[in-house]
Amino acid sequence: MTCYTGNPLPIDETHWRSKVAAPEGVEACEAASFAVGADEQHGPCLVIGPWLAGQWSVGFEYAEALPFAQGTIRGWYRTEGVRCSGVRVGITFYRGDQRIGAKTMWMGAAPDWRPFEFAIRVGAPTADRMVPRFGLAEKTEGQVWFARLEAAPEVAPLPVAKEPAKLTRAAPPGDFEKAGFFRLAERNGTWWLVTPEGKGFYSAGTDGPWFTKDEDWRAKGLEQAEFLYRAGFNSLAGWTDIFRWSELNELLIAQGQPPFAMFSAIKTPTHADQFDALVDALGKDTGWDHDFPDPFDPRFEQWYRAQAQRRAAAVRGKPWFVGWFADNEVGHGELYRHVYSKNCAAAFKAHLERKYGKIESLNAAWRMSFASFEDLIGKKPDPAISKGRMYEDFREFEREIVKRYVEITIRCLREADPDHLIISNRFMLGDVGGWLDLLDLYKPYDAIAVNLYPANQRLGLSEDEIEIYRTAHEKTGLPVIVGEWSVPAFDSGLYSKPDKLDWSFNELLPTQAERARQAARVTVDFFNMPFVVGSHWFIWKDVVNEQREANRGLFTHDDRPWEELTEALRQVHGRMGVGLR
Repeated sequence: MTCYTGNPLPIDETHWRSKVAAPEGVEACEAASFAVGADEQHGPCLVIGPWLAGQWSVGFEYAEALPFAQGTIRGWYRTEGVRCSGVRVGITFYRGDQRIGAKTMWMGAAPDWRPFEFAIRVGAPTADRMVPRFGLAEKTEGQVWFARLEAAPEVAPLPVAKEPAKLTRAAPPGDFEKAGFFRLAERNGTWWLVTPEGKGFYSAGTDGPWFTKDEDWRAKGLEQAEFLYRAGFNSLAGWTDIFRWSELNELLIAQGQPPFAMFSAIKTPTHADQFDALVDALGKDTGWDHDFPDPFDPRFEQWYRAQAQRRAAAVRGKPWFVGWFADNEVGHGELYRHVYSKNCAAAFKAHLERKYGKIESLNAAWRMSFASFEDLIGKKPDPAISKGRMYEDFREFEREIVKRYVEITIRCLREADPDHLIISNRFMLGDVGGWLDLLDLYKPYDAIAVNLYPANQRLGLSEDEIEIYRTAHEKTGLPVIVGEWSVPAFDSGLYSKPDKLDWSFNELLPTQAERARQAARVTVDFFNMPFVVGSHWFIWKDVVNEQREANRGLFTHDDRPWEELTEALRQVHGRMGVGLR
């Protein structure tokens, strides 16, 4: 924690506004509870929860804007009945009355009082003030307490470690049974990918760059492969062009070079016209442009099988291909409310008929008066408040949705490619509250994928971020792989336009030097988790387009390498011993 004396934020009814986006027909007081309480040790407290209805988050917002746009928010908090990433501290930036952008820090359970610090090292462009907010990030019947809140315009830089982070992962065994293809195995508490030759393997990857139609992509690809070798990467991540890079891998082998371990991700298209997405009573999908497909729509299985067959043709029988990510970041947020697409609604109706037999039995349980099960589906009841028998029945059917989705994706991929690994959907951090209770249904996969963009509040991963990976492993018993991660920096020049702020703005560090230092430390933190079998940097080059700009790349958008970053990764990969040569 930084040593400074901040300006206290008074905790009383006059300085805070409760914020909740209650759904239509639900009173704010039914949606969430807010109070100003007191603790014997810490004094006045903001108390938030239970939170039973609404979206995004709930909390107390400070009634006055702080007269600075970067600085530090700190305080203490404790929780009851709140899970990992269930607590939220946020900042909204303003210039005058104009809202410019926002930043959020998620925190985990704290049964005992715990200090926190939110370092806003880079404010929104042109912003001159900011408003803090404290609350919950997921629905819960529990509560969070905040106390001794302070704010100050000073902010500490990312710390500099006195010496390189220790590597605690066990040495990779070299005596696994040879199997012809990559597989997964655990040895003495540490999980490994196992090469066809029977050696323990940790996947240090990034997405192989794509090519323009006009360039000599074979020559360009061999040049890019040389960069990957030098930087110590041994794998090509899920967004790699599977068709061209599979050919490039064979060219490398023909030249006596080691091939890269390759992954590929299938992504359910957003707003697809080939099949339906799940929708709620108002016709809205699961949001964030990450639609959850309707697995009861037969067209989804047809589409998915065709995708699997087409892509598998490029790598079938290849020993250097590792496996498939079944999907990418499909939204699980309040999935139980999204049952009203045509085929899912029919399946839900059949589920309720099997369970209750007669509509009168359901009406008694739900305290409703539907004329028939058909009438129920037509009227589209919505369990907006997360308690009661109706809510429990929707949650029960939610599991049937996920079971069918899992079964379809695994079956289609296994039919197309019987030899390679099948990894789950790449879950996203912003959706933890949606997928956490459903993780056990993903056990039929070979591994679990979780994408994580570190908050960069401290050097390396926070304990809360590590806890997410530990939870994913413990709930499934499976190894975990980091499908995407990266670190951005302000001095890239890509964060000066308020209308193009990419979501990476939330994790922004001031300089490329700090970016490189953090990237190296996070790489080690992932490597040291014994249940993690790989981490994949996103992406090859920075994102610059009409919609957004982001410093995500190993290279600038015009193909110049970020030297400090790539050198830091080269060194840490060397220490880890993961390079191919």
